Amino acid sequence: MIHILLMILKIIGIILLAILALCLLILFFPVTYQIRGQLNENSYRVFVKCGWLFHLIHFGGRFTNKENKARLRIFGIPINLLKGKNKKESRENKSSDCNVKKKVTHVEEQPQENTSQEKSERTQQELSNYKEEQQEKENNKHDKILEDKKNCVDKIKAFIETIHEWIQKTVTFLKNALNNLKATYNKAKEFKEFVTANTTKQAYRYGKEIVLKALKHIFPRKIRADIQLGFEEPDITGKALGYIAMLFAVFHINPKRISIEPYFNKNVITGNIKMKGHFIVGVLLIYVLKFYFKKEIHDIIKKFS
Repeated sequence: MIHILLMILKIIGIILLAILALCLLILFFPVTYQIRGQLNENSYRVFVKCGWLFHLIHFGGRFTNKENKARLRIFGIPINLLKGKNKKESRENKSSDCNVKKKVTHVEEQPQENTSQEKSERTQQELSNYKEEQQEKENNKHDKILEDKKNCVDKIKAFIETIHEWIQKTVTFLKNALNNLKATYNKAKEFKEFVTANTTKQAYRYGKEIVLKALKHIFPRKIRADIQLGFEEPDITGKALGYIAMLFAVFHINPKRISIEPYFNKNVITGNIKMKGHFIVGVLLIYVLKFYFKKEIHDIIKKFS
């Protein structure tokens, strides 16, 4: 009985060790990547390769100004992410035929004969209709005068109501504007107190340090580049070169492997670049946990959540 129990515990221990080894392999096995790029005046090409776990998980991509292709391979099984989608839209000429059908109707007119008796009756009828129309016009004129008076009174009432509503809206708008101004001032005051607090300053310094460490960890170890860079204004070119020199100092880039040819009289951004590097997921996870569980940063996250 004890022997069986020991065997079960031994199997459980082997399984746990295997799971632990797998987790450590996943977390601390480096992810390697290569990037090659070429930029001309009218075109660009970028090639990306990335591998993990002895390239059991592999990503490859090609991105140009004409098409994009990307493929992910997991344990040898390819998955096409982008299937060479062409960026140039083809124009199709569409033609359509329209048939117009015309319908011709013939109206036959039949001659009518009017007798003198009919003319007399028609004359009397027209006279009667004329009198009725005159009487109706007089009645309509009287009704129109009364309606115009009523409309004038209604317009005056509507104008007074409009002025009253406008005054109410103006007062409401001024009250809301004053309340919004007070709320904005209070928020600005709270934000100033938050920014100038010692906790925020310490969190900013620590967060900046962690982010720089993470970027340095991801940044390529080997870089080779041949770049032509320039702007029409010489001061902009000088500032760009200054920023590049700052990046060299921050990320410890060897300037001998990067050739930059400056132009101070025209806009030029061309060249090619090759980069290789690797990073470890576990190290990035440690940086994230350090950042999250820092007391000052955790307090700020709690405050905004």
